[in-house]
Amino acid sequence: MTELDEEKKKTIAVIGDSDFTAGFRLAGVKKTYGTGNYQENMRKLLESEDIGILVAEENDLTRLSPRMQEEVKSSVDPVVVTLSQTAESEHLQEKIKKAIGADITK
Repeated sequence: MTELDEEKKKTIAVIGDSDFTAGFRLAGVKKTYGTGNYQENMRKLLESEDIGILVAEENDLTRLSPRMQEEVKSSVDPVVVTLSQTAESEHLQEKIKKAIGADITK
């Protein structure tokens, strides 16, 4: 792998309470963040250049200001994937399509 490839490498981060992040840690996700200072942490994660996918618990987004909620919903770098008990796969497919520019379901 060249130095340029290393520079382009992005990682997955997860933000949520300990129950939410535990499974991701077990799966090998190293960047997990708690819900303390949620808006500030979300801002830092959205601005981080080494994060390609940010996973967040949908219910926690209500803790953000309306402006920040809109930033999260429209973010493509990193792609923010929100999960909940009632998460719709259609919404996730739309986010992936927006991020990579292709519909992977066809």
